[in-house]
Amino acid sequence: MSKEQFFETLWNRMAQQGDFPTLQYCVDNIFQTLNGDLTVGEMATSVLSDFSLSQKVIRLANSAMYRSFGGEVTTVSRAILVLGVEAISHLTLGIQLLDYFHGVAPQRPQATKALQRALVAGEITRALSHARGINEGEEAVVCTLMHHMSRLLVVFYFPDEWERVEAMCATHPMTENEACQAVLGVSMEEIAEAAARKWRLPGIIAHAMKPRLPAPDTVLETHADWLAAIAHVSAQAAAAMVRDGTQESVQELLTAHAKMLGLTTGDVAIAVRQADTLNTSIIRSEAPAEAAAPVGTGGDPEDMLRRLRQGLDEVRREGAGLSVSQLAPMVLETTMRAMNFSRCFLMMLNPATKRFHARLGFGEGMREKLPALSFEEGFVPDVFHFAGLADKPLLIEDAFDPSIAHRIPRWYRDAMPDAKSILLAPVRMRNRCIALIYGDWGATRCAWQLGEAELNAVDELTREIAAGVLRAAPQRTEP
Repeated sequence: MSKEQFFETLWNRMAQQGDFPTLQYCVDNIFQTLNGDLTVGEMATSVLSDFSLSQKVIRLANSAMYRSFGGEVTTVSRAILVLGVEAISHLTLGIQLLDYFHGVAPQRPQATKALQRALVAGEITRALSHARGINEGEEAVVCTLMHHMSRLLVVFYFPDEWERVEAMCATHPMTENEACQAVLGVSMEEIAEAAARKWRLPGIIAHAMKPRLPAPDTVLETHADWLAAIAHVSAQAAAAMVRDGTQESVQELLTAHAKMLGLTTGDVAIAVRQADTLNTSIIRSEAPAEAAAPVGTGGDPEDMLRRLRQGLDEVRREGAGLSVSQLAPMVLETTMRAMNFSRCFLMMLNPATKRFHARLGFGEGMREKLPALSFEEGFVPDVFHFAGLADKPLLIEDAFDPSIAHRIPRWYRDAMPDAKSILLAPVRMRNRCIALIYGDWGATRCAWQLGEAELNAVDELTREIAAGVLRAAPQRTEP
């Protein structure tokens, strides 16, 4: 077929199968994430919306490479502090693409290696750029993944033709790109470039898709040349790692091209180790995840008190060196995981306006609900103000019970119409409530009696936030 016929067929097949709008949204969201200046809380909110992703993030943070940071990682918030927002952004990008293509064609085993190669190549690019301190690292990651996107698109939308491409490569001394040109009348680079333009990625990324086969002594004259070169070399290295499962050949290949890319052997060593960690994590992710209670499934989680105390130990171990914006997500997520909340959020007092505002929330739909969750500090006889006056967390077992329903404020009920059991834990400093931790179990009633030990553990967690605010007080400008 001609090049024009190929692209017309590709876009039509994607549109007919209903996949293109979903993939367009995925790509748009990924690019916003990579270019956004996200806080730990914002990134944690994004990751925690997907239980599978959150488990993979925690698993990677607990891998051998990162154990030097000290202590077991039990929360996404802590994992982000260990790995960094940039690394989590890339991992999120990869998993989103992985999950998308698995959903489109779960029965195509030949795609597994292609997906694995794409993610490992992206990690090699990210690690090389980060080790060298190159600011355009995430831009290079997108270029690398887009180079692999052409292979994925052919695998999923032209499966018969892809089998012919593989057969030609197996029986003739030719590359995938040459075989693709012979079978489909279009090169892999042309597919990647067209997809980048179709998905409205920046022009420099689309331009970097153009065919470039750099030799170790190639002189790179433009940024687009460098983007294309690092994407191509990372792709070769990823193919070797996925095929051989060893670091030696990858190290040799990258070292040969290091000078051309402006890298050092130290940069290469770091990238190889991190890519190998991700490659191992992907392989393990195909196996059933370790037993863990998904966040927000309701019911009494086993060993609630043990989880609370474990989380408290982790927060205390790390908290002294964290800002409030880093500490608060850890406390909120620890409480949510230990108590198995469906949703939770943290409300902070703004001393200037004398109002509490929800600043951080985890659970389905919480990001959209946060702006509506606000109330004045001045006393009103409702459960939020009662909780603010309490010395310990307040559990409301049935918010619809006539004896308590009139104490549920309208602003809250409009945002959370189904919440039945509610836990409100005040954060107090100098005899004033400065924040509230909220959690619920959705429409499920809390079917057990929380003991004094559990409530005390939650109270201890709230005190860590208060301690963080107090530590930051000398640097604060507001009264």
